[in-house]
Amino acid sequence: MAVSKWLRKGHIGADRRGDLRIICTGETVVDVLSPRPQASLQARILDVGTSSLKLSFPCFVSPGSLLRIHLTGFIADAEVRHCTCEHSEYHVGVNVVEIIPKDQTSV
Repeated sequence: MAVSKWLRKGHIGADRRGDLRIICTGETVVDVLSPRPQASLQARILDVGTSSLKLSFPCFVSPGSLLRIHLTGFIADAEVRHCTCEHSEYHVGVNVVEIIPKDQTSV
């Protein structure tokens, strides 16, 4: 996985997404790879897009952090684009960089 290229500030205002978002729910496990490695964080998937996910975490995750998201049959490498506090949880928007089938990761 490449080094984060996150250099922009958060966006305030109208939604500028070009891809369709679909509300989705499910539990997943996420490893933070950098800048502060942390293994096996529990997260909930809130919605999905063509190359993005919105996740709910119990803790703040810094924009620019690189993540490995463990899904049912795949592992997704992603970069955090934004993190906002919503009541007692944090909503994290990620840009998916690569999706790898789990059967290829054991080779």
